[in-house]
Amino acid sequence: MTWVVWRQQRAVFLTLTIGLAVSVVAILLLKAGMVADLAARDIVDCVPKGLPGCMGTPAAEFQNIWFDRLHIAQGTVMVAPVLIGVFVGAPLFAREFEQGTHALAFTQSVSRTRWMTTKFLVAALPALVVVAVYQVVVHSWLDAAGKLGPLATGPFYVTTFDAQGVSPVAYTLFAYTLGMFAGALFRRTLVAMTLTLGLFVVARVVLAVTREFLVTPTRVLSDDLDDHSPYERGPLVVESGYLDAKGAVIADPAPLMNCAGRTNAQGVTDFEVCYRENGLAQKFTDVIPIDKAATLHLLEASVFAGFAVLFVLGSVWAVRRQA
Repeated sequence: MTWVVWRQQRAVFLTLTIGLAVSVVAILLLKAGMVADLAARDIVDCVPKGLPGCMGTPAAEFQNIWFDRLHIAQGTVMVAPVLIGVFVGAPLFAREFEQGTHALAFTQSVSRTRWMTTKFLVAALPALVVVAVYQVVVHSWLDAAGKLGPLATGPFYVTTFDAQGVSPVAYTLFAYTLGMFAGALFRRTLVAMTLTLGLFVVARVVLAVTREFLVTPTRVLSDDLDDHSPYERGPLVVESGYLDAKGAVIADPAPLMNCAGRTNAQGVTDFEVCYRENGLAQKFTDVIPIDKAATLHLLEASVFAGFAVLFVLGSVWAVRRQA
């Protein structure tokens, strides 16, 4: 059974292997070129500092050349899971039903459960390994750029977060099982591929905008009410606002509105004084610290893994009900 399934998935495995090999070679060549550029501009010491600690034309020119390329590399890591789901997971059972080859498998001595398990593992394991290896190679390129690259935006920046940790593998498992379930349920490859693409994008967007609720934020207080400088880059800012003297959040915008047009004889508004006169005592910022990034990765991955388990169970049900 394993040998038969292997022959069926041989083309997929070869495509994944060749795609990975080409991508890895391309990334390594780009990384070598970037490292050489760092040395040529004599800004290797700027890698751990970034632009704030290493101002100058060479560092700025380096970012102009390499920053977007590094972002694109992160984007390819983000796209890889849905490609696996659409082109590997969706046809897994749908093509069998379309071509009628499932009838032969069902008449053999092996059970349907073993047939499904074998097909699932033979296709899933290489796909997950390919994504994991590619992620590691891309991340090594990002590490070489340090804070002159996208890593300077902090671990919670959308492309950085989605391309690091266990997230890419979790996304891949989710997309693969989603495609497998859609194919087993609707028995049409094109329908399964379309649904996989659409539902994966929707799920990713929903989880991205709600991931901040998976971790309890840390509240940072400030007595400087007129401080409008952005919070330090790195932590994920969940919410900000003002507290009254009792520590309650002030939801009414009236105090801020009252101070907007109030000026003294010189035409200057002392917002600090005005805010306190209107009951504002402290400014607060709810953030998720940088050291919580790994925890957030694991929590989000557990959500996607939970859905993957449901999709696997749904696939078993859908296949077993076929005649």
